[in-house]
Amino acid sequence: MYSDIMILRGLLTAPKHGYEIKKYMERLTGGLLNNNTLYPALRRFEQRGEIEKIAEEVAPGRPQRTVYRITGKGRERLLALLRTADPQVLVKDEEFQVRVGLFDLLPVADRRRIVEVRRERVEHELALQEELAAAAGHAPWGERVLAFTVERLRLELLWLAELEAVLEETAPEEKALEDEG
Repeated sequence: MYSDIMILRGLLTAPKHGYEIKKYMERLTGGLLNNNTLYPALRRFEQRGEIEKIAEEVAPGRPQRTVYRITGKGRERLLALLRTADPQVLVKDEEFQVRVGLFDLLPVADRRRIVEVRRERVEHELALQEELAAAAGHAPWGERVLAFTVERLRLELLWLAELEAVLEETAPEEKALEDEG
């Protein structure tokens, strides 16, 4: 889902050819996107009418190159993917973080639901890790890992509280904009 979101998001600003999409993804994720992942995804999006291929003239006498453009159906698909608040999906850091990074595309209610689902997941994981830490015995390296994990989860809960506070602050502003529109 994550790569689908990123590919469709990359096409929101302007049509791109495959290499541009690949470089966009690599820049955002810090990782490499394999052509065996990218091009099947582009074919799947095209088959569903979510993107369209356009032949673009490069230069006289040179072969045309293919660029991809998102369609209205593709925008709808992107928003549907972003709205997904399935705990099985949001357990993955990148799935949650990509949604937060694109919160400007979602209404406040969807943002709240996504943060709430993630918070519940982190609270559950923290309780499990704290239980493990209490029962760990004296395995110094294991204790270090558990201490790090517990601290990371506590920090994420603080961050989630900040996100919830920002959502509370922005909700009245967005409601006013919706009422005007």
